Amino acid sequence: MVLEVAGFDITKRIVRPNGEVRYVRCVANPLVVDDATAKRMGIAIDVTEHELLTQELRQREISLQRSEAALRRSEKELREVIDAIPTIAWSALPDGSNTYVNKGFVEYSGLSPEQAAGSGWQAAAHPDDLQMSKWAAYLATSEPFEHEMRFRGADGRYRWHLCRGVPLRDEGGRILKWYGILFDIDELKKTESALQEREHELLGVIETIPSMLWSVSPTGQTTYLSQRVLEYCGAPLEELVNRGWERFIHPDDREETTKAFDRAISSGESYSAIHRLQRADGEYRWHHSMGEPLRDPHGKIIQWYGLATDIDERKRAEDHLRDMRIKLTRASRIATLAELSASIAHELNQPLMSVLANAQAGKRWLAANPPNLPETNASIERIIRDARAADEVMQHIRALFKQEPFEKKQVSIRDVLSEAVRFLHGDPRKHNASIDWQLGDDLPTVSVDLTQIQQVFINLISNAMEALEGSQMSPRIIVRASTTDQNQMLIQLIDNGPGVADQERIFDAFVTTKKNGMGVGLAVSRSIVEAHGGQLWAQNNPSGGATFSVALPLSSGQSNSSSGSGQTDSH
Repeated sequence: MVLEVAGFDITKRIVRPNGEVRYVRCVANPLVVDDATAKRMGIAIDVTEHELLTQELRQREISLQRSEAALRRSEKELREVIDAIPTIAWSALPDGSNTYVNKGFVEYSGLSPEQAAGSGWQAAAHPDDLQMSKWAAYLATSEPFEHEMRFRGADGRYRWHLCRGVPLRDEGGRILKWYGILFDIDELKKTESALQEREHELLGVIETIPSMLWSVSPTGQTTYLSQRVLEYCGAPLEELVNRGWERFIHPDDREETTKAFDRAISSGESYSAIHRLQRADGEYRWHHSMGEPLRDPHGKIIQWYGLATDIDERKRAEDHLRDMRIKLTRASRIATLAELSASIAHELNQPLMSVLANAQAGKRWLAANPPNLPETNASIERIIRDARAADEVMQHIRALFKQEPFEKKQVSIRDVLSEAVRFLHGDPRKHNASIDWQLGDDLPTVSVDLTQIQQVFINLISNAMEALEGSQMSPRIIVRASTTDQNQMLIQLIDNGPGVADQERIFDAFVTTKKNGMGVGLAVSRSIVEAHGGQLWAQNNPSGGATFSVALPLSSGQSNSSSGSGQTDSH
């Protein structure tokens, strides 16, 4: 029987007494002694370093394979990203031959990557912008570059693009490739062209403005002067910069003007100065110079803009008006005195006429046989009453000149109107006027100066009574009072006269329709009403005659009671 013994070759780890792990390769071959005996003979070799190196190489190979796969994925993802970005990307060899264009160029130009390869991309470039010498210069500098040119789109239209290129270099600085992008700037170019056109138009507008325009830096250094400035001064720009403009200002105005200018520059406030400026022919003319600062969003001044306007004619007119004003002031004093005299005479006319009428009546009663002493006594009482009324008028005129406030108190408008009518009925010429009263029973009181307001209604009722003077018709007057939604008391005096020709001008001083009138009654009446915070106006009635309306404010807290058709009396 022959024994078969196999050899082996294995690598295993062993642990040395110090705990270190080592790789050992054991190799053994069979050794046959005789048919009954078989042995192996082998060797053990420490292969730790070889094994570790082998494992490291194996890991590196695996990592390399993974890196290559990741790189392929990254390149794919990068191309997808480049194709997705909303712009055109490209790459080229150092000599400028195209090697790659992204999806953006393909979609824009209609050229496939194969058609754009090499120099094929030039088919999409505008012939006027494709200057190969300039491209050669860009490539020769080996530096990043920018260049504007037009490219034709798939629709056949050319659009402006900004081409940017950046070189990729190796460790020695040698260019390996060019990478770049194309930005569509067509709208920007159109805007730029429009701005240039607008700038040209603006410059034309500036030069046609009938003023001298200028601008200075935040420190006050001249940055611009319009052509009108140069022509007016008859000097070139070089003579006016660096504050050379100061020598053209009249010596008497120079110090004040420069102070105002320096104050504006240092404080940032508006600049304004009136001075005389010397013209090219040596004549000085008055100008008004104004300037305003232009600020950035943070409030910092970035420029000053201003203009100088010729006001020489205006200044001469002002001097002339100043002389005329002195002369007119003197004349105005005389006219004011005349107007004042007329106003006082008008205010005193009513009570004095009543005094005269009552004195004449008293004389007749005394001349009767036998004398009627009761009536005479009544006439004397009315004379005393009217004299006191005249005195009150004078007191109020004196208070008006002293600018003393009104002495207001709550009064019944019914009593004010009744007293005014009673006062007027003392005049024999007005005794027969018919009065139709339409006053509500629940009218609130009003806060007024009794004498002043009573004088207003005496004037208005007297005018209504005199509206038909010289006519065959008898005067008929409606006196109406009510409250309004505007918290006012509205009193209306309606007559059956001929109406008024001008419903506003009749309230002007010295405007009258009466033969012997002075034209101050309505002007004074409106002034009194407005001084009480009210209104006085006139309007013609559709059926004839005129209505004079007085609106007086009610005190706060008073209710707006609407008036009904009150009692009706005829006098």
